[in-house]
Amino acid sequence: MPLSHRLCLLALLAGATILTGLPDPRPGHHGWTPAAWADDDDDDDDDDDDRGGGLRLRIPLQVQRRAAPAPAPAPAPLPEYAPELVVTDLDEADLQQLLGEGFGVIETVPLDALDSTLHRLSAPSGQNLEAARDRVRQLPSGAAADLNHYYRTDQAVSTAAAPAAPENCTHGNCASHRLVGWPEAEERRRSCPLSQPIGIIDTGVNTEHEFLSDAQIELVRLGTEPEPSGKIHGTAIVSLLAGTPGSRVSGLLPEAELVVADIFSLAGQDERADISALLRGLDAMEERGVRVVNLALTGPANTVLESTVARLVAERGMVLVAAVGNDGPAAPAAYPAAYDGVIAVTAVDGRGRIYRGAQRGGHVDLAAPGVGLLLATSISGARPKTGTSFATPYVTAGAAMLLAREPELAPEAVARRLAQATRDLGAEGHDEVYGHGLILADRLCRGS
Repeated sequence: MPLSHRLCLLALLAGATILTGLPDPRPGHHGWTPAAWADDDDDDDDDDDDRGGGLRLRIPLQVQRRAAPAPAPAPAPLPEYAPELVVTDLDEADLQQLLGEGFGVIETVPLDALDSTLHRLSAPSGQNLEAARDRVRQLPSGAAADLNHYYRTDQAVSTAAAPAAPENCTHGNCASHRLVGWPEAEERRRSCPLSQPIGIIDTGVNTEHEFLSDAQIELVRLGTEPEPSGKIHGTAIVSLLAGTPGSRVSGLLPEAELVVADIFSLAGQDERADISALLRGLDAMEERGVRVVNLALTGPANTVLESTVARLVAERGMVLVAAVGNDGPAAPAAYPAAYDGVIAVTAVDGRGRIYRGAQRGGHVDLAAPGVGLLLATSISGARPKTGTSFATPYVTAGAAMLLAREPELAPEAVARRLAQATRDLGAEGHDEVYGHGLILADRLCRGS
């Protein structure tokens, strides 16, 4: 080997020796990590520089990666009920019997318009709630007793792009209005002018919103916990019904008078309403003579609520329209939509396809647009939203128009007429996905 080559080799060896003592300029898990040598026998490099029996030196890069952060713990499930019982119309003798057994009265709630009284009871010390409930049910006037369940608005709705606007569109929901044949303002004034208010039981509403500047809203605050509800869900629902004509969110019935019962409260981040608040809301509707009530909320079955709903429908002629819920097709039925006498509404997109998050079952009555609707936000402006909550006002408004033409109709007749004014979707006839089909509003408000 020529002398010049030997000198180059010695220089290379000396440099490699120096490099082994230098720190690797990359941070490892515990700070700065020295480089390490490795002998890679799997290299397939056939470069000519590796030939001729010469010494091949390589300094591999050793990277010590930081450990991935531990996943955040799953949020605790929301409670289904408050740690107490509710019962309506408990007579004095039965109440005294319970007090003698260690039950306590948390609150007595008069429901004057319903001719009823609600008691919130605590269980005796050491007795679980289910056993306490069963004990109250044994009494002559306590058969409807139940846990004080919570109801929520399915606030975690998905957003979706609004459907493409058709020609000559004047607002953000033209496509949805046209899908159901929604009558224009002049036709409504001529053929089905409203004479009664529409009820909404929901969260708070931003009544000062730019898209609600002309809306006629009576807002009644009825939440049972100190922290008031937000205004996100309620504002969106109200804008669907009463959004200012000519704005991006033009309402279905901007001429309507609305009675909004805000029954929700915040417990931390949990926006919810208990049975006590829900019954107060229904009582407020009855007090004001409301015939049609929009219920975009869901929760578990509850015997107190069931008996109250049955009385309102059968004895007071109240039409209750409720969202089926957004927990998916495999979820069990949600209430109050699943009660007999309540009109249960699911959501479809602009092509009449079912919203994938909608719950299903034999109780589903009608379908309406509820995907990608442009709705007022809680502060200003609007954004597209999706959920069965937002399909419900289409049916509520349809029922209001029908009653404007035929105020003598009973709730079951209203439900029957709405079912007849539909376009069948899915399986022929009534099915568990679409119910009777897509509501067609032009059949509900026609001139003679």
